Amino acid sequence: MLRKDFLWGGAVTAHQSEGAYTIGGKVPAVCDLTVSGKFSDFKDGIDSYHRYKEDFELFEELGFNAYRFSFDWSRLMSSETDYNEEGFLFYDRFIDEMISKGMTPIPSLYHFEMPVFLYEKYNGFASREVVNIFVELCKKIVDRYQDKIKYWIIFNEQNGILQKGPKMFFGGVCPEGMNPITFDNQIMHNTLIAHSLINKYIHSLNGYVMGMATVVQSYPETCHPLDTLESMKAQSEAYVFLDVFARGHYNSFYFANMKNEGTMPIIEEGDLDILKDGITDALSISYYMSTISHYGEESLTNVEDVIIKKNPYLEMSEFGWTVDPIGLRITLRQLYDRYEMPIYIVENGFGYDDQLTEDGQVNDDYRIDYMRKHLEEMKEAVKEGVDCRGYLAWGPIDILSSRAQMKKRYGFIYVNRDNDDLKDMKRIKKKSFNWFKEVIKSNGENL
Repeated sequence: MLRKDFLWGGAVTAHQSEGAYTIGGKVPAVCDLTVSGKFSDFKDGIDSYHRYKEDFELFEELGFNAYRFSFDWSRLMSSETDYNEEGFLFYDRFIDEMISKGMTPIPSLYHFEMPVFLYEKYNGFASREVVNIFVELCKKIVDRYQDKIKYWIIFNEQNGILQKGPKMFFGGVCPEGMNPITFDNQIMHNTLIAHSLINKYIHSLNGYVMGMATVVQSYPETCHPLDTLESMKAQSEAYVFLDVFARGHYNSFYFANMKNEGTMPIIEEGDLDILKDGITDALSISYYMSTISHYGEESLTNVEDVIIKKNPYLEMSEFGWTVDPIGLRITLRQLYDRYEMPIYIVENGFGYDDQLTEDGQVNDDYRIDYMRKHLEEMKEAVKEGVDCRGYLAWGPIDILSSRAQMKKRYGFIYVNRDNDDLKDMKRIKKKSFNWFKEVIKSNGENL
């Protein structure tokens, strides 16, 4: 049913897991500026900087053949012109250990870890100077690891730039007096230029690039045609990026819309030719939920967390996200029909405030149920012709959430810490651990 070389594994970010905040020349990153104070911060993570060998042994036991992580930019550059060799040496050891445990490394080159000094001086990716600095860093990374890494993701969830909410994850704050939509489009354009330049460089060294977007499936709230138009508009936030990855240019709707609204970014001479070099080898997506669209209303905002509209036909998680496995199947079919490119699911999972029982167990049947249903629909999409080549569970070991909350857990492995108390960070297998181990062992046949 699934390919024999199907990729099974997990995905994390550096800033949510590594800790070691002041070790080895690391400097503050823009993700630190998103911490609200309601939960925790990213300074300690789950201490994977020191405990990755223990974690990789558990992933080897699970049967992982792939692992997605991020190179922490703020660990690799200590100033605008200085690279941090100690940070590179850490990733040397990290990647070698990963490979020794049978896992294919799949790094993200940007996962919200830009050094704060670049935000403060240039306003992040709103500046082409930051584009140039990032491209040169990525060339250095690719040069160093090209013999060990085949698969590359350049930007994580790049289309998050267009979601309604702050842009600090991309190091930008809209200047006073500027149309915020124009500002978003400028960051979009600049990051797509960076993506295309890096994509071209990776291809020159025979690497394989998986263009990435997060897809929130959006259904019209009613059968009114205007709701359908609103749904199409919501989906376009992903398509504008995926179209560049798959076709090398902006889609006609979004480009025309920028002209009509007067929100066109600065596009320098030669930029559209650069985008032609942005065609990737595959697409990769994160998928967690769906929403509904009503004309003239926001179907999704992302200020302190992702907020969506409730669908009366679907259950919601305790964190207000819809549980919609059929939406994953719909998404895979839509994307493959549109692009006919290989697709990798590089994030999916169920966040829950897991509790240890008195005998130290975590009986997370709700997570097993969520993931089983999503994998069943993924397999249905494959049966229907979709070329899906991998499934990476988000946070296979508990990590801090994107808003630095420890109580929103996704893992098959419990980490004994909470928002305020680091405790001993002991790793404890949940019930889902053995379930997912069997899923991988059977290549998805035994769910």
